[in-house]
Amino acid sequence: MDYRINPDMLNEIFAVPAVVADEHIRLAGSAQLKVLIWLLRNGSGKFDADQCSKAIGLTPADCRDALQYWVETNLLISPSTQEKTPAKKDVEENKKTTGKHVLAASRPRPVKPTMKEVISRQKESEEFTYLLDTASARMGRPISNGDMETLLYLYDTAGLPVEVILMVIEYANACGKSHMRYIEKVALDWSDREINTIAAAEQYLCTLERRRQAWQKLSELLNIKQSPTVAQSDAAERWICDWQIDGGLLRLAYDKCIKATGRFNSSYMMKIIENWRNQGIDSVEKVDDQNSSKSKKSKKETSYDLEEYEDMVRSFTPVYIKNK
Repeated sequence: MDYRINPDMLNEIFAVPAVVADEHIRLAGSAQLKVLIWLLRNGSGKFDADQCSKAIGLTPADCRDALQYWVETNLLISPSTQEKTPAKKDVEENKKTTGKHVLAASRPRPVKPTMKEVISRQKESEEFTYLLDTASARMGRPISNGDMETLLYLYDTAGLPVEVILMVIEYANACGKSHMRYIEKVALDWSDREINTIAAAEQYLCTLERRRQAWQKLSELLNIKQSPTVAQSDAAERWICDWQIDGGLLRLAYDKCIKATGRFNSSYMMKIIENWRNQGIDSVEKVDDQNSSKSKKSKKETSYDLEEYEDMVRSFTPVYIKNK
């Protein structure tokens, strides 16, 4: 298809560096490109996030975040990037001489990759590029520079495969927590648990779903509105899934727990239920039978003691001792 620029549109033009089209057209996201075009047209050396936000329809925070991409790639130069701190210089010098990335000693926590490293990794790895594109699609929004840095951290440093990271994102979406902080927290937890394959992730998700359903059934049965603690989820899974405790029996144990403690206490309920299980009690009827049996025994023992006392009284002969 042949085309040419409409001459009527050439009355006003502004320059765009060729490197944007040559190197960044594939790497930069829509937000970064929008911010750059607006800045080149209106910035005049200054960046107003509020004005940019009104023009391109992103939040001021997203605009500032997108601008940082061009700072990290050296297309834009700001005073803060012209001079490096001594710690940063030392780290980069060490990296040049040893070929390894060394963290500054003053930082107590692991440092996530920079945007420069993200861009470099995009050029090197089609798999990582796929992760960024797919993550954005599954999160339903453009991902920020910080999101990209976190994803590279999970991919390279935590060592999670792309498909597992994407499963974490899907899980976070299902929980209604699709922000990157939650995704990072869950992903690192999976890494600690050595959940690093699709099969392991699917098995773990099935376990989580089993626990969720167990708690949902228990909370509906007992009319509990609160979110469960880990101990309460453990208890619900054991009662509902493993032991398959009768619903009426659970309600009875709950009532006893509330009467004794004034609140839902899974540990207290566990002792009641374990005691019943040890006695072979698996229904409310058996609890009633046991209580009835205890009541009859108690009455019988009380009656026997009273009769014995009355016999003792009747057979008692008082002895009077005269005072000398």
